[in-house]
Amino acid sequence: MKIKTLFLGTGWQSLETLKSLFNDSRFEIIGIITQPDKPVGRKQELTPSDVKKFGLENNIPVFHTEKLKEKYQEALDLFKPELIVCIAFGEIVPEFFLEYPKYKSINIHFSLLPKYRGAVPIQMAILKGEKITGISIVQMVQKLDAGPILKEYEEEIFDTDTNQTLRERLVKKGSEVLPDVLEQWCKGEIKAKEQDEAQATYCYEREIAKEQAQINFETMDAQYIERMVRAFIPWPVVWCMLNNIRVKIFEAKVVEDIVLKPGEIKVSENRLIVGTKEKSIEFLKLQPEGKTVMDVKQYLAGKKI
Repeated sequence: MKIKTLFLGTGWQSLETLKSLFNDSRFEIIGIITQPDKPVGRKQELTPSDVKKFGLENNIPVFHTEKLKEKYQEALDLFKPELIVCIAFGEIVPEFFLEYPKYKSINIHFSLLPKYRGAVPIQMAILKGEKITGISIVQMVQKLDAGPILKEYEEEIFDTDTNQTLRERLVKKGSEVLPDVLEQWCKGEIKAKEQDEAQATYCYEREIAKEQAQINFETMDAQYIERMVRAFIPWPVVWCMLNNIRVKIFEAKVVEDIVLKPGEIKVSENRLIVGTKEKSIEFLKLQPEGKTVMDVKQYLAGKKI
């Protein structure tokens, strides 16, 4: 018997997980709950989420709860799921909804819980200089990312990883391992492990907001700036002022052997190096305001800095 599964999710990472379950004969996707259509582009045309598009293309009923409790109840009455699976959905889900299914509600979270509960665990792991992160498959409870853990999988963070490259690997791994874990869970072969609340840490969207993306050479050291550049890709992208022009930074590296004062700029042999609170930072790929992304050689061509 296929497990009657209701899927909650919105963006591309949700879509990868949805596809893995949709294409697995052990599950029947009886419905999708996703965010309502959003205005996109200059014309602000209402555009459905990737998950909604997939649902409509594959004749899966699509539902919007719009953060309303009565809509969540309506969804339960309509779909009567045995299992709920959620990834990157974007709403706080009421407890009665989570507890309804026979096999409860399961979420994929991109950290090794209880570390980095919250909205931006991948960015925060890079920003904090972690060497290892991973995937936690957890039973959902009302408290944020605090439910019992079914399985965890580690993933190395490479020195070159950005939020984007690391996220792509974690999404791929999550979509690959989830179906087997869900089957084992529904068969009673997994005993979920409670999290240690004393070890819990949290991360919030405001920590990776546009307002946090400006480099401060006086207070930030080179290693932090380099990690910050990688953590803030593809959004909101780190920036600073160079020669009175706002410049976004897409790639940087720490320089050990050139000592400059914080904010002092050194240009030499197609290299652009800036002093920080500790050590120096070299910018390798940049985007001046109103221009396209370019390497430092292109940026320096004809410039007087």
